[in-house]
Amino acid sequence: MLLELGKHRIDVTDRTAIMAILNLSPDSPVADSVVDPSKALARARHLVAEGASIVDVGAHSTSSRAAPIGPQEEIERVCPVIEALSAEGIPVTVDSWTAEVARAAAAAGVDGLNDVTGFVDAEMVAVAAESDATPIVMHMRGRPQRHYDADQRYGDIVAEVRDFLLDRAAALEAAGAPRPWLDPGFEFGKSLDDNLRLFGSLGDLVATGYPVLISASRKGFLAEALGYEKRQDAPGQFEATLAFNVLAAARGVHVVRVHDVAAHAHALRLVGAARGYGS
Repeated sequence: MLLELGKHRIDVTDRTAIMAILNLSPDSPVADSVVDPSKALARARHLVAEGASIVDVGAHSTSSRAAPIGPQEEIERVCPVIEALSAEGIPVTVDSWTAEVARAAAAAGVDGLNDVTGFVDAEMVAVAAESDATPIVMHMRGRPQRHYDADQRYGDIVAEVRDFLLDRAAALEAAGAPRPWLDPGFEFGKSLDDNLRLFGSLGDLVATGYPVLISASRKGFLAEALGYEKRQDAPGQFEATLAFNVLAAARGVHVVRVHDVAAHAHALRLVGAARGYGS
């Protein structure tokens, strides 16, 4: 299968590709992932050398403890980095839910628009339709930085997430946007049980035919699954992330978005080699 990402084509026929997180926000709860913008290009080159196929650039943290920033500040952080990565031929996406930022990123050469709010904003749909950037649709109840305040009671979370993602994908395609990628939105407005139910249904989401991306790297629900309180620096968090993504890859997920590229590249290479053997 070839994934279309802007001007790039990424072959995931026998593998799960890696999207590396390039974090330009000083408020990230994963402190060791934060990169100074002046060092972002060097960091991106390093991530690609480690095995990343895509670099996801973000400057506005979704953490409830993060300070909000205006669109212009976000643009000033991400766009020079997007331009530099695009000039080097590195597939690059922008992690933003703000149409003004998305439009500026598209002008800077971004290949994908990674919207954690799922393109519910008509202006975000318009940006996707008027550019060649691939929309990445994520499910989330509530809003960024406030998703923990959202009602987390679901009748059937698997059905809700699937129906939401397919509805937004149809709306994007009807507007003329490139074929979307789907992200079930692990952690965002979801309990541990919800996250595990979604994990168990990943094969069904892959079966829709859309490219599927997951972003579970160092998320708080993994700490809960290990018996700790919800946090992103719990003992075993890295190992839990690696195990989760390996199991997701075995279920056919096309892309994993991660902080720790090198370890995932090694682990996913084994998953790819093992595909086609056994049931």
